[in-house]
Amino acid sequence: MIGHSNNRIEVAQGNGTAYVRIFGRGTFQVMADFRNFVQKSLDSGLAVLIDLSECETLDSSFIGTLVALSMKSKKNGECLIKIFNVSEHVKNILTTLGLMDILDIRDAAPLEDGDFSTLQSTVHDKVEITNLMLDAHLTLSEINERNALEFKDVVEFLRHQS
Repeated sequence: MIGHSNNRIEVAQGNGTAYVRIFGRGTFQVMADFRNFVQKSLDSGLAVLIDLSECETLDSSFIGTLVALSMKSKKNGECLIKIFNVSEHVKNILTTLGLMDILDIRDAAPLEDGDFSTLQSTVHDKVEITNLMLDAHLTLSEINERNALEFKDVVEFLRHQS
């Protein structure tokens, strides 16, 4: 199972769509497996619906990974990743980072109670995780000057770690 305690990601596929449900916290600890599932789904031509109704919070590494995937998934101006059921807390984080116009956020999703399974975690070495965190923070830093200043020290630290 991905994550700790009540933190987990559940996934399903069907009808040309991949479904992702985040439970608890979306953090750097689950971002690699999340990214791999979403990228494989997009590579297979699937749209991706992400349900955050059970998500307490997202950290900057997870958010940066989500933004990078969303930006890469845009085709003909339409994002193939759609995010639903975002709490006020998470909306505030995304707003502060200047992401509300970048991510395709919808009010509610009619997610089916399909055959969801817990996304299994795989082992990722420290260098891979560090590089993913660096990429995530560089993505956020490129969005606006405020983010560049906010994440300047994090980017420098991660550059020295990789």
